[in-house]
Formats: sequence, structure tokens, C-alpha cells
Amino acid sequence: METRFHGGNIYEAIREIGISHKDLLDFSANINPLGFPDSVREIIKKNIDSIIYYPDPKQRELRKAAASYYGVGEENVLPGNGSVELINLVLETLRPSKVIIPSPTFTEYALAAKNRGIELDLLDMTKNEFVWDNAFVESVIKKISSGALVIICNPNNPTGNLVKKEIIKTLMEETKRKGAFLLLDEAFIDFIGEHESLSKDVIKNPNFIVLRSLTKFFALPGLRIGFAIAGEELIDKIEKLKDPWNVNTFAAAVGKEVLKDEDYIKKTREYIFREKDFLWRNLKEFNFFKPFKPAANFILVKITGNFKASFLARELLKKGILIRTCSDFAFLDDTYFRVAVKDRRANEILIRALSEKVDK
Repeated sequence: METRFHGGNIYEAIREIGISHKDLLDFSANINPLGFPDSVREIIKKNIDSIIYYPDPKQRELRKAAASYYGVGEENVLPGNGSVELINLVLETLRPSKVIIPSPTFTEYALAAKNRGIELDLLDMTKNEFVWDNAFVESVIKKISSGALVIICNPNNPTGNLVKKEIIKTLMEETKRKGAFLLLDEAFIDFIGEHESLSKDVIKNPNFIVLRSLTKFFALPGLRIGFAIAGEELIDKIEKLKDPWNVNTFAAAVGKEVLKDEDYIKKTREYIFREKDFLWRNLKEFNFFKPFKPAANFILVKITGNFKASFLARELLKKGILIRTCSDFAFLDDTYFRVAVKDRRANEILIRALSEKVDK
């Protein structure tokens, strides 16, 4: 089993430089800079006495809230302990003949396949700067065979690009026709809007699975809440393999309420739209950076100068700034790093710190 490396590991950074987590600017984790909704603290306080009871194994109320938000039936939703648990449950349920993953992308997909001895086919997206043109779509289709599973992250982490819905639907039809499966991870789709989601398409496509998450958009990584959305028969099969109490009391109570917070959802989307444009435009001003225009709340940057991302990360950490180096992603090397979109003050601090470390 490979060593896991993800953004948001503030604990290691704190140990290394000896500062409080409150003094650390974490650009390595793609979390909503507005923080969690105001209601969360009160919800946890209100449910404190409930921790003496086991959580509902069926999570009926949470399912109902998620089904309403995602526009599907309650029978189409399975809550999970974050997306990673659900990725592993899907792999365990399907036991595909092989897993096809356009890469670079979230590393847990490949790790889940490797841990089960499943054949892995990583398709290189770097040759066309992560753009899904006709040639790349055809290369994916050619790989699909009976029993295979295609996994797509949309918007993709770490590249930030959004695959058009028409392309996803083409792959949906191809997997159905060939007796294969398609898993679409929409962990970051909330930052764009439900009009780009394909969650509702699971109802008419039994070979199609969508993952959704409350981690990023609602700033709840510590509570671990995600959802698998699929046809009723497939959800039943996945549910049989999960732990009986995989969603804790606080996660369930918070999850069912934040999905109803329309003001927070609207405010977040407007805020991210402004700040990602601000950060991207400022990163473009550096001679040694090539930032890729993002669809979500993070930006992948290619270093074109004579220094490495690991060097830059070490220098920024001395200033209490954490970025995500990307050499552990398939087909990326130590010339790539990723930064989350944060609030204006933090984004300006990052730009100033970069100006001190590299020539514009």
C-alpha cells in the first residue's frame, strides 16, 4: 500500500515550524474560505446529548435532505463517512475487471484499485494541457470494456478543469452499451452550481454512480460527510458492505441542515467566483508561473522557471504559508503546485510572499 499524501496536513506543518494552526495560512486544502455555516455550532450543541445513542444506521433524515438537494429519490442516496469511504465501497461492490482513470486526478481512486489488485489504466491528460478534446474522449472510449469502471473527477482535482456534460453523457452511454460502469466524483461541483451536476441522471442509468461531498463546499472536512448517488439496486448492494454506523451523530445532524442553507450556498458561489478570478489573474503576472484557469475553488500552477515546487513550498512554509506540491499525482512532477482560493486578505498575503521568493 502506498503512502497517502494529501493537502490539509496542518499537523505536520505545525510540528515543523512550531506555530499555532491559527497562524498558518493553509492553501493546500480546497476548503470554502467562508468557513462552515453559522448554524453548525448551534446544531452540534443542540445534539450533544444524542451521543449516548448509536446513530441511525439508515440515516433516514440525512438521506431525505440529500435527496431533496440533489433532485433524486431517497432510495438513490447512500450517506458515507466522506468520499474516500464511498470510493472504496464502490470498488468493493463492483469488483471491476479494470479501472480507467483520466489523470492526474485524486490519488485515492488509483490507491483503492491497487489495494484490491485491480488492473489500473491511467490515461495521461497532460499532453493536451488537461483539455478533453475529441481525440482524448476517443482514447477513453477505446479503453472501455465489459466489467470496467471509468472514474472521472469533475471539476477535476488538481487541474481545476470542468468536463462538459455532453462528454460525460457520451461516456455514460458507452459504459452502458459495453456493460461497464462510470463513477463521477462531483466533490467540487457545488462551487459552480447544480446546473452542471449529473446527479439526476443516475435514475435512468443503472451503470452510473455520482459521488457528492459536504467537505469542500460546506467547510466540514472534520465531520466526514459524503453521498453515493445511484440506482436503487446498486445503492442496496453498496449499502450491504458499509459499516452499520458509518456516519456519526454530529455529521448527520449538521449535514441535513446545511443542505437547506440557501443564503450560504448563494453567498459562497458569488464569493468564490470573484476570488478565484482575482487569484488567477495575479498568478498570471509572474513570469515563472503558468496558472491553469480554474472552474472550481483551486488553481493548478506550472513553474516554468529554474526552481521546483518543493523548494517554493519550503520557503513559503517559513512564512507560515502551506501550498500543495503535486509531484505525487500521476503524470505531474515537481514543477507543479496547487493553491486553494481563500479570502482576499489571505490571497494578497500569498501573492506578496510569492513576489518575495520569485522574480516577476
